[in-house]
Amino acid sequence: MQELNTAPAPLSKPSAKAPKKRVRIIKKVRVESGVWKFISLEKVGNRYLWDKRPGYYFIEWRNGKKRLRELAGQTPAEAMEAQRRKKNELIGEMILGGKAVKTVETEATAMPIPKAVELFEDHVKTHSPDKPQTVKRYKRAIGHFARLLGGKKYVEAITRSDVDDYKKDRSRERVKKTEKHISPSTINFEIQVMRTFFNYLIHERGIKMDNPCANSKSLRSVGERIKRRPPIYSQDELDWLFAKCDPFNKALYATLLLTGLRKEELVYLTWEGGDVDFKKNVIRVQAKDDFSPKDYEEREIPMPPDLIQLLEKHPHTSRWVFPTGKGNRMAPNEMLRRLKVIAKHAGVEEATLHKFRHTYATRLLENGADIVTVQHLLGHSDIETTRMYLSPDEGLKRKAANQLSIDNK
Repeated sequence: MQELNTAPAPLSKPSAKAPKKRVRIIKKVRVESGVWKFISLEKVGNRYLWDKRPGYYFIEWRNGKKRLRELAGQTPAEAMEAQRRKKNELIGEMILGGKAVKTVETEATAMPIPKAVELFEDHVKTHSPDKPQTVKRYKRAIGHFARLLGGKKYVEAITRSDVDDYKKDRSRERVKKTEKHISPSTINFEIQVMRTFFNYLIHERGIKMDNPCANSKSLRSVGERIKRRPPIYSQDELDWLFAKCDPFNKALYATLLLTGLRKEELVYLTWEGGDVDFKKNVIRVQAKDDFSPKDYEEREIPMPPDLIQLLEKHPHTSRWVFPTGKGNRMAPNEMLRRLKVIAKHAGVEEATLHKFRHTYATRLLENGADIVTVQHLLGHSDIETTRMYLSPDEGLKRKAANQLSIDNK
């Protein structure tokens, strides 16, 4: 990795000969007709006369013939600070030939983006050694952001405009396997990771900058605005799937269906430490040396008779309940690969591992379990997450509607 050159910048004092680039403050207000309109602010000397009407301040500058604007805040203080930052950034870009640092004086102490990424990844690994999947997701998110930053070289040069541009550019990209556009929820997660990244740099590494992701709004698609119950397997689909399973895979996917375990929780099940307790007929989700349940929520899940029977007959060839052929812990991707093969032979479309968990939760509620009980069985920290399973199916809605009449009899 290229080391930061700590030698003094060749241009010591840009103030005398630095090219000037105008950044002005404007305001967006609602005029008498009810329409929102940008207005220029009057000045006395170098001081603005602040418009007292409610509205939003923007900063405005030009890049060649193109006029650019950026939201600066609702108060004069926020507007002045945004103007100052933008002026410094533009000075750095012009003097250093497009190498975007906010001021020439800070180039020697600015943090290169690759170095910042390396520090953050080490930080995440150190503080989440029991969550390898989380570390991988964070690393991917940071990688996408760094890839799309273009010519930016230093962390301090990243602005809110870069974050907005990232969301636009990322939303145009496609998933390689499906050719579908990157979903808003994926981009929102990546921005959340970047917010954490900048907070780490600011609060733990002493980087002097504002978090450009601090007030970033979440993206929403039309489909996401409509609340839908998560997809579940029909009984026919389950019958077809299990008919194509060998005894090992039947026990594997039946455990997902009859306990609602997450895929990571399943692959970390062992025959040791009471994970599978045939005396109490429960499965325990417990932390291991290199694994912790999501939200660190340990719990017990009762095993129904069908599952007890399957697991009592299940071979104990490894410490893991569901090992690979060599006795190692099975990866979630291997579970999914097997399921896709079985589903193809069974004629079941859109088979996923998490769909078993959705089916488990929905069946519990349809069979009369209260929502708090289901919340604890699923290991949800927020009951609102559990509520999404409450939507009635079409048959129940039709039955309720058919009971209505004009005379209400």
